[in-house]
Amino acid sequence: MSQEPNTTQPIITDIKRIAVCGGSLGRERRSYVRGQVVDVGITDLMKAEGLWDLVTGLFIGEETKITPFLDFSLAPVRKPVLKLEVYDAGGNKIYTSGKIKADEDGFFSCEIRDKLPIGSHDFQVILEGLDSFRQYSKDLAHLNTTEDSILGKTTIVGKGKLRILAEDYKGMVVTSDIDQTYLATDIHSGKGKFTAVFETPNQKQALPGMPELYRELRTSLSNAPLAFISASPHFFRRTMLATIAKDNIQIESLHLKYLEGTIKGVFDKVLGTIFNPIEFLQNGFKPAWSRTKKFLGASYQSLFDQMSYKLSILLYDRVYLPTESKEILLGDNTESDYMIFTLYQIICMGKLTGDELEEYLYKLNFLGRDAITRDAAKKIRLLSEEIHRIHGTINPVSLSIINRTGHGPSETEMREKVKDALPTGMYETVFGTKQAFYGTEGAMGMSLLLESEGFFTIEQTLAVVAGMIGKVLEGKLVDEGFLLKLIEDLTLPKSAELGRQKLKEGLAAAFRS
Repeated sequence: MSQEPNTTQPIITDIKRIAVCGGSLGRERRSYVRGQVVDVGITDLMKAEGLWDLVTGLFIGEETKITPFLDFSLAPVRKPVLKLEVYDAGGNKIYTSGKIKADEDGFFSCEIRDKLPIGSHDFQVILEGLDSFRQYSKDLAHLNTTEDSILGKTTIVGKGKLRILAEDYKGMVVTSDIDQTYLATDIHSGKGKFTAVFETPNQKQALPGMPELYRELRTSLSNAPLAFISASPHFFRRTMLATIAKDNIQIESLHLKYLEGTIKGVFDKVLGTIFNPIEFLQNGFKPAWSRTKKFLGASYQSLFDQMSYKLSILLYDRVYLPTESKEILLGDNTESDYMIFTLYQIICMGKLTGDELEEYLYKLNFLGRDAITRDAAKKIRLLSEEIHRIHGTINPVSLSIINRTGHGPSETEMREKVKDALPTGMYETVFGTKQAFYGTEGAMGMSLLLESEGFFTIEQTLAVVAGMIGKVLEGKLVDEGFLLKLIEDLTLPKSAELGRQKLKEGLAAAFRS
């Protein structure tokens, strides 16, 4: 008689407290570390401390099983009190912070103003206590009902990498979007967005050639830092870190969107309106109602849109980069990356400042959406003013590339949308004959653009294209015929035409051999 397979799941017997960080990048005299402290349900097996990777916040073996859905329900730790320690490559402690108080959702940030040595360092997050009676009571109840719990014994709750660049660093920093730039995520349908929440790292597939492109960039740009920015919710973090590691891509930081903050902002605004009706109506009902609709509409859109979030992150990161560092930006045409990258350059150059910048952002409607609230516009203005104070008014972007998928506008259409959204004549005045961004198709097109700007060799472009072979792109197998057709159809500026010809010759020779 056949025995039924054992399908029972391991029983959760305890709680482990972890800090999920994801690394950081800064300069000698200014850097920062951010993260979130959460509670993870664990089994008896997972009590073995030596089998936890505190950099990713994953138990050894979870790398292939973790999904964003599993992390959606992680319990944030209310107001933990933390300390940060930084160690150099030799294991010497080079920095200790004061007390760091996280917020009610466990999010914390530590800015480091001490001068740190140049290089890649390790940091660890130490739990010192709690500043919340409710959390303390919850912990006490768990400890009283769980025999020999590890919850109260954990001190080091997270680890990560902190890379410090020299103040006079003149090299490159690469910043890339994730969905439809690095990963072939179906973000065009409700089903695709829903499925992404349940995908394991092994199920998340990179766009053909992109892992190779990131690795080649690391080599060609003398170990230039790589940062990922995504509008995906923060509970994607552990899955994303495992996916990036699976594809053998080395990164310095990963930025994800804190959605609950947006929801909480809307809730607070509504409560403020209810309990302060006089202030709300002081200029008349019609203007007050108009402002409320604008705020709620923009806040709702910001749950799904990327404009204010990504622009804020780019500007925030710029504060911590060396003045003379240059940037390469990689994005796609499925949302608003091309507008974001253009605005970032305009703001850094000081072409829109002060009240003019704030009003422009607040009134900006792009792709039929109002996505920037008054608060977000004020925040972006403050970041721009700090950047100008630290770095002056310069354009840090050397090259901006947009992956032109079949789900968004052409390069010409993208440029027209940007010009229409900017103040009249600003695009031409600011950029002249140089473009704010270039649109092209996938890793092949990006490689040729990088080669035309001197960041790649043709041999590296061939290595990226070789990595595409045998992969699937939008339902089609990437084979010899696919590549030869793609290279003919690529959207490229004249400066990349010589590279296109070299690549055609190189592929023809490779296919003949």
